[in-house]
Amino acid sequence: MSILTDLKEKKRFNESEKQLADFVIQNKNDMIYFSIQELAQKNYTSTSTIVRLCRKIGLKGYKDFKIKLAVELQKEYNIPATVDPDFPFNEDLTYQEIQKIILDLTTRSLHETYASLSAELVEEAVNMISGAHQLAIFGYGDAFLPALNFQNKMMKIGEYVQHTLLPGENRHLANNLTKEDCAIVLSYSGESKDTYFLTKILHQRGVKIIVVSAHRTSHIAQLSSLLLPITKSESSSVKLTTFSSQAAIDYVLNTVYGCIFVSNYDKNQMKRIDAEKLLLDTRFQK
Repeated sequence: MSILTDLKEKKRFNESEKQLADFVIQNKNDMIYFSIQELAQKNYTSTSTIVRLCRKIGLKGYKDFKIKLAVELQKEYNIPATVDPDFPFNEDLTYQEIQKIILDLTTRSLHETYASLSAELVEEAVNMISGAHQLAIFGYGDAFLPALNFQNKMMKIGEYVQHTLLPGENRHLANNLTKEDCAIVLSYSGESKDTYFLTKILHQRGVKIIVVSAHRTSHIAQLSSLLLPITKSESSSVKLTTFSSQAAIDYVLNTVYGCIFVSNYDKNQMKRIDAEKLLLDTRFQK
């Protein structure tokens, strides 16, 4: 039986161990980064409780737990973990090898993000968006394009998402939102000063804030009403590409869009069909 299955079943667990098990399940992709002291602090528990839980599921201790969990997750994803998401290329690679690297990198990013994004979190995000008077999205740098892509999809089903194109205009947009509104903030690191400034304005104005980020304890994440986690694969400093984080952010936004679509399926389907009919005359017919 797997570690995660044992934790979900909670056999012979006391209340402290049940809470700890729930935390591990929800944060399984981050567990290898936590020391036993950090895990204890995050759960307001003791290191002895952590060791006792590890032994209850047949492991020697916390170190053994981290090793076995990493192996289990890798088997679950069945994806090569040898590609460095920060520097995936070198000058000796062939074009075919680069094709495979991009495939592996993207696939791994999607699987890891899927594993950390629960249906409950997605449902909560959809409810916040659906109940908002206005919806805005903020993305800086590489997160700008996923924001634009989400705005485009939502527009096609008649849902207007505010998103600024001109530099500096995003601050005015943030300042015009109210507690009746919802904002989606995209930031892989959660530490961008420009994005943090915007998020702080939103927080001060009581806006409901959905943050999409890999770092749960970042400055921006701490201001969120809801955090939608993505894979923590890239460094927050020097890197060659952002393939992994962009794929993850796109995946989360596409998932939210898909769930919004099916929440009023007939209406949204008709809107998409009507929109496609309008475009028929603009295409060459085969």
